[in-house]
Amino acid sequence: MIWLDRSGVRPPADWVTKVARALRNQAAYDQAVKRFEKLRVNSPTRRKGFKAFSPEVLPKVGGRPEFPPLWGEAKEALAEMSHDKCAYCEGEINAARCQQVEHFKPKSLFPSLAYDWDNYFLACGGCNGAKGDKWPQAGGYLRPDERDPASELQFNTDGTVDPVRAGGDAGQTIRDFELNRRPLVRRRRKHVEIALSRLKDAGGIYRSDQPTGLRLAREEWKRLKDPENTYSAALSQCFSREWARLCPGVPL
Repeated sequence: MIWLDRSGVRPPADWVTKVARALRNQAAYDQAVKRFEKLRVNSPTRRKGFKAFSPEVLPKVGGRPEFPPLWGEAKEALAEMSHDKCAYCEGEINAARCQQVEHFKPKSLFPSLAYDWDNYFLACGGCNGAKGDKWPQAGGYLRPDERDPASELQFNTDGTVDPVRAGGDAGQTIRDFELNRRPLVRRRRKHVEIALSRLKDAGGIYRSDQPTGLRLAREEWKRLKDPENTYSAALSQCFSREWARLCPGVPL
């Protein structure tokens, strides 16, 4: 997970009109939302979700109340923001049909944010499916567009990730987005192994030709940190730690 610049993610000029048209009765929706969000987040009624609380204010799809899925219009801007990667696991999503718009605060609990573009991130099916409508009983999750989320995470050479500090938002993010699910760990580990093999080559050169070895290591580290690179946070962290072990006191 890396920091993402949200400045380019803006709704279209007619967004408010589109939302009102899709909801059909915006006033009734807004009133129900206000009543719902006055409930404690952890109250049983609120945890059952907004569709159970006020089904009458949502359009019916197949006879069931549903939020009109307008957020698909945000995909292109979100993909650009997250470099065509999942905002959470940094896995590549190379087809629009595989991209999912994830509501950071779930619309089932926070319906006032259902159509708020600041609440949207691009996610893969694995992360979005794992998180679903979850929201912690206390605290929250790491937001990719606030500070550097990677500073709260320790990526390991075996492909796993741990919170830097026990408890808190980082630990909840890892658990609820399943950032240590087996296929993801395997893919991260493979990429880390490749990066560290290149580091080993640069370290070998460094022992006989320091300027050349250091130049190669710095070039590789810069490449790994590139936000366009898959798993850039994990790779750059593992690379820099291993370099510090091999060449202590020599900054990249």
